[in-house]
Amino acid sequence: MSKQQASSRYWVTCADGLENLLQEEITALGAEVVDRKAGRLIIQGQLETAYRICMWSRLASRVLLPIFSQEIEQNYDDRDVAEELFEAAVNFDWSLIFAPQSTFAIRLHTEREIKVNTQFATLRVKDGVVDSFMESQGRRPSIDTKQPEITLYVLAGKLAHHFCLDLSGDSLHRRGYRRYMTDAPIKENLAAAILQKAQLTQRKPDMILDPMCGSGTFIIEALMILTERAPGMVRRFGFNGWHGHDHELWQSIKREAVERHHVAMERPLPKFYAFDADWDAVQATRKNIIAAGFESVLDQIQIEERVLGDWCDFGLTDGQKAFVVTNPPYGERLGDKASNRALYQGLSMLLQEQFSGQYAAVIAAHIEQADVLALAEPETLRLMNGNLPIYVRMGQVKVAIDRQPFLQNWQAEKVEIEEAQDFANRLQKNMQSLKKWAVKEQVHCLRLYDADLPDFNLAVDLYGELLHVQEYAPPKKIDPEKAKKRFNLALVAIRAVTGIPREKVFIKTRARQSGKAQYEKQSQASKRFIVREGDAKLLINMTDYLDTGLFLDHRQIRLQIAKEARNKHFLNLYSYTSTASVHAALAGAASTTSVDLSNTYLNWAKENFVLNGLTVDHPDEQHQFFVSDCFEWLKEGHEQYDLIFIDPPTFSNSKKFYGTFDVQRDHLSLIKRAMNRLSNEGVLYFSNNYRGFEMDEEIEAMFDVEEITQWTIGPDFKRNQKIHRAWRIRHFDV
Repeated sequence: MSKQQASSRYWVTCADGLENLLQEEITALGAEVVDRKAGRLIIQGQLETAYRICMWSRLASRVLLPIFSQEIEQNYDDRDVAEELFEAAVNFDWSLIFAPQSTFAIRLHTEREIKVNTQFATLRVKDGVVDSFMESQGRRPSIDTKQPEITLYVLAGKLAHHFCLDLSGDSLHRRGYRRYMTDAPIKENLAAAILQKAQLTQRKPDMILDPMCGSGTFIIEALMILTERAPGMVRRFGFNGWHGHDHELWQSIKREAVERHHVAMERPLPKFYAFDADWDAVQATRKNIIAAGFESVLDQIQIEERVLGDWCDFGLTDGQKAFVVTNPPYGERLGDKASNRALYQGLSMLLQEQFSGQYAAVIAAHIEQADVLALAEPETLRLMNGNLPIYVRMGQVKVAIDRQPFLQNWQAEKVEIEEAQDFANRLQKNMQSLKKWAVKEQVHCLRLYDADLPDFNLAVDLYGELLHVQEYAPPKKIDPEKAKKRFNLALVAIRAVTGIPREKVFIKTRARQSGKAQYEKQSQASKRFIVREGDAKLLINMTDYLDTGLFLDHRQIRLQIAKEARNKHFLNLYSYTSTASVHAALAGAASTTSVDLSNTYLNWAKENFVLNGLTVDHPDEQHQFFVSDCFEWLKEGHEQYDLIFIDPPTFSNSKKFYGTFDVQRDHLSLIKRAMNRLSNEGVLYFSNNYRGFEMDEEIEAMFDVEEITQWTIGPDFKRNQKIHRAWRIRHFDV
C-alpha cells in the first residue's frame, strides 16, 4: 500500500513561452496552479500529482520539490553569494533527504540580478552538503555529475536562496529515445508543445508529414501523443534515492501508463511521412523511432531521403486530412538570411500546390521567414529552443493562386493611343500571336516586343504578371526630349494593351555596356519576385541590376538541358544565377557544378536552389558553386562531366585570361579546355549573344559541331533572329 500522502507545493519549470500550454496540461493531470512566474509554475498537490507530471508531462522541463529557502538580509554592501549558499547548505541536515551512500549533483541557477561565478558557487554548495553529512553522519556522499541518484536544484536569488530536490533528475525533455542526433534539433518538449498548440489529436489527420525531419523528433512525439505513450516511460528519475520516494505509488502509475499505451496501440494510426535531404538524418530518424519503441509500426512510416522539390504523391483523397509540421534548417544550418527566406518561400509554394486547405505548423528563426508562409488566419507561438528564440507559424494552408500563364486570361481590346497607335497595335498583335503557344507550353516569362518598330526602340518582357521594360538608349542625333516623349507614350500604350497596373511595370534604360557594367548594381530597391519556368521556380530582381537574373532568350536551351540531365553530371560555366543548373537538378542530375566570378550571383544561385527545395552546402556536395574565373577553374580541375553549358559574355575586362575576355578571340581556347572535361559520350552546349560571332574552324575540325540556333530561339524571339547563336558540340566517335 502507498504511504499516506500530504499536500505539498512543487515547482514545475518549462521553456519561456510554454507557461500557458503547460498550465493547461498539468491542470488536466490534477495539479492546482497557485502561482506563476516566468518559466515556472507553482502547484499545490500530493506526491501522486508530482509523479504523474513526471510520467505524463510532455511540456515540462523539471519537477522540483522545494526543501527550504534561506532569506537574505538586504543591508549587505558587498555580498558574497557563494558563501551565503555555503552557509545555507551546511546548516541543513541533508541526511533527512538522502543517504550518504547515494551520489548527488548540484544544478545551480541564478536570478538575473545575481552576479557570481556559478562554477565556484556550485562547488561551495557541494562543500556545504558534504560538510553537513560529515557533521551528522560521519560519512560523505560522492559526486556524480552525469548520472547522480540525487539532484539538488539551487536558485540563488536577490531576496532568498531556494534549495529544491529535482524529482525529474535530468531534464524531462530527454525522453531517452534520441540516440542519434542531427544539427540544431528541436527539443522534444518544444516539439510536443507545438503539436499540442496545433491540436494534433483533435484534427485526427489521415497523414502526417515532416518534410525536413532531422532526427525525427516531430514524428516520434506525434506517435507518442497518438498512442498515449507516456514520455517518462523509459527514462531515469531523480527521486529513486530520495527518502520520501513512494516506490509502490510510482510503480502503480507506471503500470497504468503501460496499459494505456497498449490499448492505444490497437487504434488505427495515420500514415506518417518523414523526409530529409540528408541521408544521415534519415538513418537517425529510423533508429530513433525504433529506440522510442515504435518498431512495430514502421510500416506506417515512410522514411526517405528526399529534397523538398522531390515530394512523392501522397495519395490524399477528397475529405482526407493532412497535417504538416517541420523544423526547416534555419540559421547556421543553412547560411545567410536571404537563402533562409528563399527556403520558406519555396516551402510555402509547395504547401499551396499539394496541401491547400490543410493544416501546417512551421518553425522559423526570424519572424520575417514565417511571414512568407501562405497560411490563413495564422497563429504565432514564440518559444526558446535553448538560447535560440524561434517562431512557430501555424494555420490552414491558403488555396493556391491560379498559376496559368498571364496570356491565358488576356484578351485583346481596342486601344487608341495618339502618336503611339502603331506601337500599341504591334504589341497587341505580338501578344495575340504568342498566346496559344504560351498557354500550351505553360510559358510564364517571355518577350512581348523587341524594337519591332524603329521609332519605339525598347524591349518589353513579361515575367509572370510583371513587366520589365528596357529602353535602348537613343543615338545622340535623336532629340532627347522627343525620345523621352515617345518612350512615355509607349509606357501608356503598354499599360493599356496589357492591362498591367503601373506598380507592376519596371523601367530601365539600356545603354551599350562595357566590362562589368552589365552586372553591376543599379539600384537598392530590391524588388524581388518568384517566377516559373518549366518545373523551376526562379528568383528575379526587377530593380537592382540591368538584367533580372533570368535571360529569356536561353529558355529553350535550359528546357533542353532539363530533358537530358537525369543521372548526369552537369557543368554550368559563366553560370550567372545558375538557372540552367536549377533545371538540371530538378530533372534528376547526378550533380551540378556552377562556376562564375561573381559571388553575388552565385549567392543568388544558391537562393534559386533553396527556393526549389534543393540542398546547397551539403556534405555530399551534389550541388557545388565555385567563385572563380572559368578559364582558371577548367585548367586546375580534372573532373569529367556528361553535360556542359557555356554562355559567356561578349566581352569582359574582369576575367584573368589575358587580362580581358573577348568571346570571338578566346572561344577556341575556352571550348578546347571545356571539351577536356567532357566525357566521351557527353554533350556541350555553347551559346553567346555576339551578333558578329563566327565559330573557329579549328573547333569544327576537332569536334562534332552542330549549329542549333534555330531551335534554341523561342517563338517570342523569332522576330530577332540574331538574339544569340548556339551550338551542340560532341567528341567524335572513337
